[in-house]
Order: sequence, then structure tokens, then C-alpha cells
Amino acid sequence: MTETPTPLTIRSSKYDGSFHYEYSAELIENIIDEELGRVWKCLIKQDSLIQSYRGTLEARSNTTGYFFEQQWFNLLIPEIPIGRRQMIAYANVSTPAHMRHAVDEVGYVVDWIDLDLDLIQLQTGDVSIDDEDEFLEHQVSMGYPQWLIEASQSGLNKLMSLNFTNHEFLFGK
Repeated sequence: MTETPTPLTIRSSKYDGSFHYEYSAELIENIIDEELGRVWKCLIKQDSLIQSYRGTLEARSNTTGYFFEQQWFNLLIPEIPIGRRQMIAYANVSTPAHMRHAVDEVGYVVDWIDLDLDLIQLQTGDVSIDDEDEFLEHQVSMGYPQWLIEASQSGLNKLMSLNFTNHEFLFGK
């Protein structure tokens, strides 16, 4: 079901509650998929400001984001390859996303917790897992419980089983 674009703020934190990212987007579609559950499809516009734990950045391309209410990951697909490695898809292993009405703002907020592991696809077709060292480090420093470690690994496994390389699972992208 296609909808009129609705303002959306996307916020992520780390497991210990520390700030990770915040940026604006537009909610463009609310999808119910038999296998993946509810999916919020949004547009992050090129040059949008991204508040980050590293400082303020600008989105380098229009990017379609998919935030899953029942899956342990989210996915970002830039319109054009970005970065020195020419990335064409980026998936965060994360807690399932939660959407709520914005308080003191227009639109909605999507919140999720970043769980370190990332799956990155390059224009060459190569897919790699990133930040495994950070995941291991945070298991200790942030006290990840065993169920969270298992859910994170399950989210990564699910991503890899969905034929991430050609994004067939994205409902016609």
C-alpha cells in the first residue's frame, strides 16, 4: 500500500542507551509481508543531515531504508553506489524497529538499537560482514545477555539467507 510521504525521524542507540544516529526521512510505504512482517519503507534524501556519534554527516545519495518490526535487522539501499568501496547495500543487525507518533514533532519516530554487526554489499557483488570485532567487544563492555547475542546472530543469518546479493526479498524494491 503506497501512502502520502509522512515525516519520519529515525533514531538509533547502542545497547547501553548511548546515542548512535538520528536523521530525517519520509515514510513512503507501510508493507505487510507474509515472511518478514511489517516493514516501513522510507526515503532518506541526499544531503539530509545525519547526527552521528561521530559528528554531523550528510547523506551522500537518496537512500531507501527498510525498517522491520519483526526482524533483527534493517536495510539501507542508496540510489547510487557510495564511498570509496562503492557500496550498494548496507544492513544493520539491530533490534526490531519500533514506530511511534512523534512527541513535540510532526510525523513519526522509528527507534531501534544497533547491535554492531553489519552486512555490506559492494557494486562488485561482494558481500562482507563488518564490525565483528565491535560485536565481540560490546558483548563484554555492554553486557550483552546470551539471548541478545543469539538474536543478533539469528538476524545476521536471516539476512544472509534472504539472498541479500540481489535484494529479491524487497517486494520489487
